[in-house]
Amino acid sequence: MRIAFVSTDFYKDPKLELPTPNGSAFYRCYLPMYSLKADASFGLPAWTSERGFGVKVNDKEATFGFDTVMLKQMMGRWVPHQIKVAKSLGQRIIVDVDDMYDDIDDSNLAKYQTSSEYNNAINRDHYKESILLADTVTVSTPYLKMHYSKLHPDVRLVRNGCLPTNFIPRPVRRKKPVIGWVGAIPWRGNDIRPLSEWLPDFLEEHDLMFHHAGHVDAMKPFGELAGIPPERMTYSPMVTFDNYSLLFTFDIGIVPLANSPFNHSKSTAKGFEYACAGIPFVAQNLPEYQRLSNLGVGRVADTPAEWVRQLSYLLDFSTRKKDSRINFSNVVNEHTILNRAKEWREVFNV
Repeated sequence: MRIAFVSTDFYKDPKLELPTPNGSAFYRCYLPMYSLKADASFGLPAWTSERGFGVKVNDKEATFGFDTVMLKQMMGRWVPHQIKVAKSLGQRIIVDVDDMYDDIDDSNLAKYQTSSEYNNAINRDHYKESILLADTVTVSTPYLKMHYSKLHPDVRLVRNGCLPTNFIPRPVRRKKPVIGWVGAIPWRGNDIRPLSEWLPDFLEEHDLMFHHAGHVDAMKPFGELAGIPPERMTYSPMVTFDNYSLLFTFDIGIVPLANSPFNHSKSTAKGFEYACAGIPFVAQNLPEYQRLSNLGVGRVADTPAEWVRQLSYLLDFSTRKKDSRINFSNVVNEHTILNRAKEWREVFNV
């Protein structure tokens, strides 16, 4: 059996011959392919009416002849037709979903970028049609499985797994920690604003700095959204995913998430990344992070008082060092892509 993982979730760097995958394609295409150890290829989509879906080798060449094809984040109006033709040719089509595109928060840029009003050719209406046409739908969280099982008869849950070797664990050295967040404001505005209720006072009380890794110049800065004075903020710009691990330069991480349907569908990938980078963290107490914390990775908080209490524990050097060690060990033992390999093999029947 030959398997293709195809996605449009790539970043085109003019200096590179081929695009590099963004995070979604990396977690839901490249890593599953890596775990299968089968005859599989991964890249940008190619398609012909005679051969169905294939994978681009470069700007001029493509490879075909795949039995099973996973489509990731492909929202073009032509995709439903391509799926129908590919299925008639005998290809099994899997569509992967790892975000709740049926219920996106107003502060999330994707709501407008994937709307039919913004782009008639590429939008989430076409995406939903493609999901319904697929032979199988794979999802990353129970919330997504619950939602799409109402629409499709074959929905498989496979949680995300990480690749620890992508990160260099950060040693716990500084007695006075820097707190930080890795993320991009265009997709997370409503997650950041509630921090203003408690985070500025917490930083002031303990004379701490906050670092936002992933700043986008065109957007309102993290400090302004969270009410943090400029003198307590530092920033580093967003980078392409192949340089993503370089963003993890602080000592305590946070995962702020508003209590919304979209965030209930989110996986714990950010927590895995902090853990692999040796950074202890506190996450909003949503179901997937509560589960992860129960499994020994990270801390959770719900109210401002709980956030303050959990971060206060991590101000202690020895507690940070202990959390860092336990988080890393548990992720490596239980949450890597190799831990998910059996589930992915069951999806692909290999």
